[in-house]
Amino acid sequence: MAVYSSEQFFRDWRFAIEDDFVASNGEPFSYAVDGEEEWGDELAKYTFPEAPHDAVVSRDSTRMAVAVGWDIHILDLGTWQNLVVLRGHTYRVHGIAFNPSDANILVSNAQPMYRRRDPDAEPQIIKWNIEEAIKAHGPEEGDLQKIGNAAALTAGTKLNELGLKITEEQLLKLGTTLAPEISRIARQNVLNRVPTLSGRLGTGFQSETFSPSGDWMVYLPGVAPRSNGSADWSIEICSSTNFKKHITLRGHTDAIMWTGWNHDETLFASVAWDSTTRIWDAATGFQLHKFVTSGQNWTGAFSPNSEYFVASCGDGTLHFYSLADGSTHWVYKNPNLCMGWMRAVDWHPAGKLLAVAQREGELALLDVEKKETLQMRRLSTAASHVDEEAERSMMLDFLEISQVKFVDQGRKIVFWTWGDGSAEVYDVDKQIKWRFARGGTGHGPRSPEWRDEKGKVTSKCGNGVVAWEDKVDGNLKLASLDPDGLRVWSIKLRSGA
Repeated sequence: MAVYSSEQFFRDWRFAIEDDFVASNGEPFSYAVDGEEEWGDELAKYTFPEAPHDAVVSRDSTRMAVAVGWDIHILDLGTWQNLVVLRGHTYRVHGIAFNPSDANILVSNAQPMYRRRDPDAEPQIIKWNIEEAIKAHGPEEGDLQKIGNAAALTAGTKLNELGLKITEEQLLKLGTTLAPEISRIARQNVLNRVPTLSGRLGTGFQSETFSPSGDWMVYLPGVAPRSNGSADWSIEICSSTNFKKHITLRGHTDAIMWTGWNHDETLFASVAWDSTTRIWDAATGFQLHKFVTSGQNWTGAFSPNSEYFVASCGDGTLHFYSLADGSTHWVYKNPNLCMGWMRAVDWHPAGKLLAVAQREGELALLDVEKKETLQMRRLSTAASHVDEEAERSMMLDFLEISQVKFVDQGRKIVFWTWGDGSAEVYDVDKQIKWRFARGGTGHGPRSPEWRDEKGKVTSKCGNGVVAWEDKVDGNLKLASLDPDGLRVWSIKLRSGA
C-alpha cells in the first residue's frame, strides 16, 4: 500500500482548479489585474523569532495580536510598530481573542501538548491590558539569557575554586540550560499581576470567545476531559470584566468544537463531537433545542437575524435548523464527497447565503432560502509534480479550506486552504478573484525561486490568514501566517474605489 506524507505533498503540490465559480457570461471567474501574486510580491513582510501560528485583529482594525511560540506580539496596524511582546505563558499559546468592544483588552490561552502533558499542569487563560503591558516594559528574552550566562559564570568560578576545571563550552551549556528556568520565573511573576483562569479558549473552527457586545466570555474549565468517549464537557460563561461566573452549561459528553452567540446575545450555541448541537438561553442557561446528527459535529453559526442555525457533521452534511420551532430547514450534502469535513462556514450579512469551506479545496456558496448550490470551487491535482502517478490520487486528501469569511459588506469572500498554504479572495459582485500564492506553488515569475533542481517546492505550508478592512486607505488587508514570517497583502475595496 502506497504511503504519502504531508511533507511530500508540500513539495509536489502545484495549484490547479477542477471547477470554479462561474460568471454571468458562463466563463470561470477571471483573475483581477495583478490578481495572481506570490511570495515576494507582498506589501511587507515581518519576521519573528519563530513561525507565527495564530493572529487576530481588533474589531476597530487598529491592532493585531500574533502568537509566536509562548509569546504574543502586539502590532499597531497604522504604523506596523511592534508595541509590546506579552510574555506570561509557559506553554505554546493555543488561542487569542480581542474583546470586540475594546482593542486594549486581549485574552489568551496556553496549555501543554497532549502527549507531553505534565499531570500537574493546568491550562491557563490570561486577560491582558495592553496599555498596562506597554508601560510595564518587562525583560526581553535576550536579557534573561544574559542573566543565565552570568549565573553560569558565577557557578563556574565557585566550581573552579573547589578544584573543578570548567571549560568555556560547559559554561555556555550551563547558561543555555539556566535561561529557560529564569524565563519561567519571570513569566510566573507576570502571572501574579494579571487576571487568570484555569481553562481553555475554544478558538478553533471560527469559534467565538466573546459575545458581540464584549460583555461576556466563554471558556471550557480546567483540563480537557478525554475525547472520543463519554465525559462531562461543561461550558462556562463569565463576565469579561472580572471573570465572575455567569452560567455553567452542562450536557455535552464529548469534545466541544464551536461556541458562540447570536446577534442580540439572547441565544448561545455549542457544537460537539457527541453528535449534538445545543441552543441555550444565554441569560438563564436553559437548553432550548438539542439537535442530533449521525456523527461528530465540527462548526456552526447563527444567521444574522437568528432565523437559522447551521451546523456541520463529519459525514459530509450541513444541517440548517429553524430556531423558531426547532425544525430542520435543510440538510445539504456535498455531491462530490461521500464523507468530508466542512469545518468553517460564514453567513452573508443579508442572511440568505452561506459560504462553506470543505475538504479537497472545495468552496461552496449556498442559497439557504432556495436550498441550492449557487457556486462551487474545487481544486485539481493535474499540475502537481509527483514521483509516482499513484500518489496523485491521494493528494486531494491533503487539501482543506480551513478559513472562510465574507468581507466588504458581503461582496467578497476571503478563504485559506491548508495544504495549498495560500490565501484567496473571490469578489462575487465583480466576478473576479485574487490568489496570494505560497512560494513555488503558482505559475508566476517568482515561483522558480521556491523550487529545487528537481522542480520540487521548497516552501512549507503556514498557519492561515487574517483579514481586515482598512477604512483609512480604502483597502482590504490580508496577513498570511507563513513559516518564515507574516506577509501583508492588499486589495482595493469596491466601496472605496
